[in-house]
Amino acid sequence: MRFWAFLSYSWSDRPKAVELHRKLERFVVPGHLRRAVAQRGTPGRRLRPVFRDDDEMAVSGPLTERLREAVDQSHNLILLASPASARSHYVNLEVVHFLAQRDPKRLIVVAIGEDKTVKPEFPAALDVIDEPLWLDLRGSRKLTRRNLVRIAAAVLDVEFETLWRRHVRYLRRLAALWCALLLVVGVVVGTAIVRQAEAVKRSPEQQRAQFIEWMTQDVKSVDLPISEVKLNVTRVDDLDDDGLMEFFVVNETPEFCGSGGCAFAVYRTASPGVYVRVLELLGTSTARVRPVQNGLKEIIVSELAVSREPLYTVYTLQNGKFELKQHEFCDGLVFEVCDEPAVITPVPQDRAPVVDQRAVPLERPKANARTVRIGAVDTEYEPGSHPLEAMGPVAGGEWYLVEVWKGSCGFVPASAVQPR
Repeated sequence: MRFWAFLSYSWSDRPKAVELHRKLERFVVPGHLRRAVAQRGTPGRRLRPVFRDDDEMAVSGPLTERLREAVDQSHNLILLASPASARSHYVNLEVVHFLAQRDPKRLIVVAIGEDKTVKPEFPAALDVIDEPLWLDLRGSRKLTRRNLVRIAAAVLDVEFETLWRRHVRYLRRLAALWCALLLVVGVVVGTAIVRQAEAVKRSPEQQRAQFIEWMTQDVKSVDLPISEVKLNVTRVDDLDDDGLMEFFVVNETPEFCGSGGCAFAVYRTASPGVYVRVLELLGTSTARVRPVQNGLKEIIVSELAVSREPLYTVYTLQNGKFELKQHEFCDGLVFEVCDEPAVITPVPQDRAPVVDQRAVPLERPKANARTVRIGAVDTEYEPGSHPLEAMGPVAGGEWYLVEVWKGSCGFVPASAVQPR
């Protein structure tokens, strides 16, 4: 057999037929019945297919070959009995054709309509059956689940109570599954919302705003009115690859500036709202960064100069602080295009070698270089006018970098430097 059932109805009862057809084909056959019903030739998890003809027929005429074949290939015939179907020529022919080759027990009569006070009307073909059994759905706007199971039980030829209990258990399992699924979806969506909220909080813009608020309150702690607090955040960057930003700040508040310039500091975010100062300098220019390894970055500042050309100082993250790593001199080139700088390894000040004060510092680590110029007026260095302090050897060991005066530096031959 091809079809579970043939649905016979009058065209005027089409909405009821469409509803019953849709719900029957979505009905889940209990697992213990599937093997048994599979022997009838209509295996499957659901009660489908059910044949429903959607063509409006003429008033009279023979039953078409297509409809006769559909009736022949159906286990059951479900008759939607109403005053309209009782007068329908084709409904009567479908019932006659079915009863001619099927047990009348396979005819399922469902009475529909509005008036429950009168006896239902059936097609003339049912006159051959003494008091046919029928299910009364008159007065019902919608097909209830219980009545659907009654019809399904008749189609499957099983006891209604047995199928109903199975169906209720199935609905409970389905409800539990949906609850579990909704719970999982809720958790996933909730987690996504929380993560999105955290991501918004951890966005550079939000972190910057939070830091400025914290820094402003910190500066105000010295009893300054907020109108006098002036913070210049020159850079926001993630230097340690933890998703939390570090902040480069020049505190231009008057009380924090002096003859050497304003205080420059780098703050590391330990956690949102908690900040640690990891580098503090005085009077430095705008800082740069460059990647090194494992997502970490170095800080490069030009706090020193050689004859008004920048001497770059490199700080690297060590033990939670940015420590001096080396100096780099680019011989007049800007840092971004300086591929092979002269690298100066710093020496600890308490163990710095002694510099011959008669040595003349030069602009380049070259014998033919000019004498360095110092100070704001760019005057040439005069021997003996300022003490020379060793800062470290240039790579190769033939020259030393020395500080001349207030961040002005120059180079002297290694022969002019003696160990302390």
